[in-house]
Amino acid sequence: MSTRTATSFPRLTAAGLAACLAVGLVHRTYANFASRRGHAGFEQRRRRCGSGNIVTYHVRRGRPGGPTLVLEAGLMNTSASWLLVADHLDPGISVLLYDRAGYRGSLRRCPEDYSLNESVNDLLEVIEEGVAGDSPCLLAGHSLGGYLAHRAAAAAPGRVHGLILVDPTHPRELLHSRKQREGSRGVNMTMKLGPWSAAFGAGVLIDKKGLFAFAEGNPYYRTLRIESSSTSTWYSARREWDYSYAFMLDGGRPLDSLRIPVRVVAAEATLRQTPEHKDLYEEYIASGTGGEILTVPGSTHLSLTGGTDHAPLTARAIEDAVADVTARFATGEQRRAGEQQHPEEARRPEEQRHPGEQQHPEEQRHPEEAA
Repeated sequence: MSTRTATSFPRLTAAGLAACLAVGLVHRTYANFASRRGHAGFEQRRRRCGSGNIVTYHVRRGRPGGPTLVLEAGLMNTSASWLLVADHLDPGISVLLYDRAGYRGSLRRCPEDYSLNESVNDLLEVIEEGVAGDSPCLLAGHSLGGYLAHRAAAAAPGRVHGLILVDPTHPRELLHSRKQREGSRGVNMTMKLGPWSAAFGAGVLIDKKGLFAFAEGNPYYRTLRIESSSTSTWYSARREWDYSYAFMLDGGRPLDSLRIPVRVVAAEATLRQTPEHKDLYEEYIASGTGGEILTVPGSTHLSLTGGTDHAPLTARAIEDAVADVTARFATGEQRRAGEQQHPEEARRPEEQRHPGEQQHPEEQRHPEEAA
């Protein structure tokens, strides 16, 4: 090797790395900007919550006086993850999509360390502002969003009339399932490194085609991919994961008792790979006044909301739950049940402040599913 070549090689290498960094940073900036856009067909609103957070939510009005469905996303997911399901819902149902503090256009301004209680209380304020008080309100939550929705329902007896949990996180799942606990270690490492990688634009280098194979054909495929490169998505997910991981390793807390029906929509892959998870889903059903577990054939944890074959089936299950609750509400049955619930029967989140899901951090919930 000549002296000139020996001198040029480090320079070329440095220039190449600098170019890659520049491209990555441009991609990161674009991803951050794009993730703040509204959703077509929805009215975008903002709420300054008691926590200090400025929360963005999106409303699509249905039939006047009809039911309202509030959709809560999972860890490292935003309101965009529900768009395909929303497209398949009866247009008579009002839909409210919500982004937790830190995701998309929602700003985290809470001066305290994060807790799940913060997200629950923010959600309750969004419901108070965005849902008409004289119509039935149902919550649907995916993954971590399912557990948050369950706690929100317990904190608002008489305000929430039905609950649909889509492959929900359970506070005891890491102690109940050895496979889940072992898989969570890889998630933990991903969540530690991910925000730093995203900050330096490494999102552009990730092979998202395999990562988002579950969403092929989804009209929101590009949005889902771009948001996975947003630093706000990664930092928010890391904050939620750190608290939730310690919380679940410590055994979580017992599920609150509800006076409303609870339904679970389960991914076939979840129950096939961790059969013991069915016990936890049955606990969710038992926490309410009735319900059932519906397994979507061929589905995975993420395809339930993002897969073109499975999201319509999830939407159908949600519609059935909405129809049932709306009929009960019309007869006054649900309203009487909510009024009869003594406040002490539903453990309020603010009284239970405990210290302290994922190849996509949510999908690493079941590591063998990751593409």
